Amino acid sequence: MLSYRFLLLILSTIGISLEILEDGWGMLLYYTLQSNILVWLFLYYTLWTRSQKRSQGFYRVKAGVTMAILITFVVYHVLLAPAAAPEDFYTLKNLLVHYLVPLAFVSDTLLWDPPRQYRLFDPWLWTFFPMYYLGLALVNGLVLKWPIPGAKHSPFAYYFLDVHEYGPAYVIQHAAVIFVAYLLVAYLLWAFKQKRWKSRKKLV
Repeated sequence: MLSYRFLLLILSTIGISLEILEDGWGMLLYYTLQSNILVWLFLYYTLWTRSQKRSQGFYRVKAGVTMAILITFVVYHVLLAPAAAPEDFYTLKNLLVHYLVPLAFVSDTLLWDPPRQYRLFDPWLWTFFPMYYLGLALVNGLVLKWPIPGAKHSPFAYYFLDVHEYGPAYVIQHAAVIFVAYLLVAYLLWAFKQKRWKSRKKLV
């Protein structure tokens, strides 16, 4: 696990660095980069404190980070990747931040985190990061108007957040669908960990 996480930290560093070095600090306005930085910070903390005993709170927070990066993969793969040009899709930085790092971090949580660490209401708490980003994205798009590199709907990072072009109802509808799907997947993660514990108990 230690080698796996160290390698993942290196890959995360490469992906984030390439995004910023090639396209500028405006990339920080994308959910993708913010969620990848969140993973990087958590991995760094995990490795730095590797000798410490892990509390239940540690795994509850990690599950929130897992959900935050999982939505990066899902939204990109379902909504954004189909419209991406091949020269933009098949790049190292794109594959790292949208596929490799998210799926590797999710796998880490599913395979190695101990079961029965989460509380029933935790999936609601895990929605904090995407809800925070939604607020930030709308404030930037409507008020701050900081330009976003490569965004066709700049100062909105993603087309489904463009209030000016599509209207509030469109944005609310997409945000609601993503929120409900996110919450359902979060409870699937919760149930998976509960089921693993019950299965082990039966074996004992």
